[in-house]
Amino acid sequence: MYMHSQRYQSSKTITGFKFRPLSAGVLALSATASLLFAPGAYSADEDAVILEEVTVEADGQQGGSIIEKTASRKAEGSKIDAPVMETPFSVTVVDQQFMADSGAKNIQDALLYSSGVYAGQYGFDTRGDWTSVRGLDANNYQDGLRSIYGFYNNVRTNIYTLESIEVLKGPTSVLYGQSELGGIVNAVSKVPQAESKGEIWAQLGSYDRRQVAADVTGPIDREGKFLYRLIALTRDSDTQVDHVADDGYVVSPAITWRPNEATSLTVLANLQETEGQVSAQFLPSKGTIDPAPLGQIPTNTFVGEPGWDRYDRERQDLTVMFDHRINEDWKFASILRSTESATETREHWISIPTVPADDGTAQRTIYAVDRDTEVLAFDARVEGGVDVGATTHRLAVGIDYQDAQWNGDNTFSGDGGPINLYNPVYGNLATGFTPADLADSALKQTGFYLIDHVDIGRAIVTAALRHDKTEDTTLSLSGPDETHESDATTGRVGLMYRFDSGASPYVSYSESFVPNGDDGFGNTLEPTTGEQVEAGVKYLSRDQALAVTFAYFDIEQENRVSDGLTPGGVTQTGAVIEGWELEVRKLWEQLELLVNLTDFSAEDGESGERLPFVAERLASSWISYHFPRGIRAGFGVRYTGDNLGFDLGGGPSPKVPSVTLYDAMIGYETGPWDFSLDAKNLADKTYISWCRYEGADCGYGERLQVTANSRYRF
Repeated sequence: MYMHSQRYQSSKTITGFKFRPLSAGVLALSATASLLFAPGAYSADEDAVILEEVTVEADGQQGGSIIEKTASRKAEGSKIDAPVMETPFSVTVVDQQFMADSGAKNIQDALLYSSGVYAGQYGFDTRGDWTSVRGLDANNYQDGLRSIYGFYNNVRTNIYTLESIEVLKGPTSVLYGQSELGGIVNAVSKVPQAESKGEIWAQLGSYDRRQVAADVTGPIDREGKFLYRLIALTRDSDTQVDHVADDGYVVSPAITWRPNEATSLTVLANLQETEGQVSAQFLPSKGTIDPAPLGQIPTNTFVGEPGWDRYDRERQDLTVMFDHRINEDWKFASILRSTESATETREHWISIPTVPADDGTAQRTIYAVDRDTEVLAFDARVEGGVDVGATTHRLAVGIDYQDAQWNGDNTFSGDGGPINLYNPVYGNLATGFTPADLADSALKQTGFYLIDHVDIGRAIVTAALRHDKTEDTTLSLSGPDETHESDATTGRVGLMYRFDSGASPYVSYSESFVPNGDDGFGNTLEPTTGEQVEAGVKYLSRDQALAVTFAYFDIEQENRVSDGLTPGGVTQTGAVIEGWELEVRKLWEQLELLVNLTDFSAEDGESGERLPFVAERLASSWISYHFPRGIRAGFGVRYTGDNLGFDLGGGPSPKVPSVTLYDAMIGYETGPWDFSLDAKNLADKTYISWCRYEGADCGYGERLQVTANSRYRF
């Protein structure tokens, strides 16, 4: 995701945006209570059919349980029924218990302790979840369907609605069509469960953060043919930047119908709204990473206009999941989702290149845009197993389709007037702009895929093949539309051998492609393609107390789109990335240790220069201990290596220093109550996350964030 292009792209004005988050939350929680204590909320019968779903429970008192369940589960995004530890590709799964223990507030927070993943590389940012995997921006998916199209046009997924988050590393075009080489992040939604249970959660935190949520699920009828789930959350919060709020709500009702043991139909709705401003202030390098006469610009500096700047978002999803077991060996699985989202953006940032005056005065740019997006996507496949001689095959044959259109209007950009960065005085709002419409964009893609996971004694061979056709259209405001068609066949193959010792070495090869449309000036861009070779070893001890994954990867990319400094100012070049990653998880009865190490080089394929906004060295460790009497504690350390900005015309690139941050958690559980206190950036370190180019702008990382949580489970 490129920061400058985010500013220029964008949507229709959201009507009816007066539905306040707290009001929505009260209504949602009232509905939750009504449903919870309704007469039909029965417990499931003992012979009720439990669908194939894995829930990762965090119970530090049971040695090996966390590793065993994590290692033996399959990644939902892999589209094949094979455990993570038995696939010759790198996969990381983060469960909801770790999200809660580590104090994660969003997806990028949840991935801070994942190998090969650079989460939050654009600093403190309320706009979305920015994540790169193995040095390349990751595509975002939910339940196996792409969830983000375009820029400034969506609501970030609330992690309270998620069961887990998966990172499928390396090229995944063979599974999802257009997909970056580094990998994808797939969020897995919570769905109705056969067991009646629930929780009510209250949270208080830094910057007047107040949040209340509830999650209840169980059977509706005595036979357990109908299940329900209702998730509701409301938040009222300021942030570390003055005049920037992060208010919002989510309501997510779901119902599952199981007419018989072989069939399941789930309908899941998701309604979200977030009101606030853009927290990324794009402050000048002089006063952030470079010295200035008045010292460092405060991290709470807001360069916009209170009451005018805003970034308001709403989103409605309707998801239908249908599964039918044809016989003991074969089943049909499908998912369909319709999404509508809209945003209203009004913001200021410091113009670039600009050098503030000695008194701290700098020139601003004013920007406005409204954008809306409509997406229809589905995936349908037949999965099953068959024995052929001495081999056992797990197969999946499927088709997926996506039809997305996003557009923008009411946009303008221009001189926003001066502001003093150290003593801002507001009320100087520039006027007189004439809003204009942006050209709409549309994408259609159809893919057919075949996956075969073969067990041959101790050996595993996984192969997949896929063919895609895409149409990327720019809907012109005047004149004919411009459609760029492309098709590609991609594949991957992997080999693994399982030794008695628990070690399973593997090697794999995979390919990717991403259609790019045009550069904003009608010039066709070539599709981005690439390939990866990966070799590694996965180890799981017999007592399930130690799990280790090591991977070496070599990536070559062609026709990579490099961000420019103006809309459409892009170039295409290649990239070469080579390195390794290590993930270790160890349990000693009540103590759990997680260690991640990543080291690679990421260079431009032509110039040999280092890629911008990429931290090539990452390390993290999280240790937790369950004391007697329900007390638990956790401590984490995160190291992020340095990164570089753009290299303009052979000039110097700003070097953003490395940073080491600390996190902590303490909790107490008694009966149905669970209390916890968590802190991120425990030392409250002020640091820079990114800079664009010499003399341009930079962004701060997240300061100390503390939250106190009270959960009542029933």
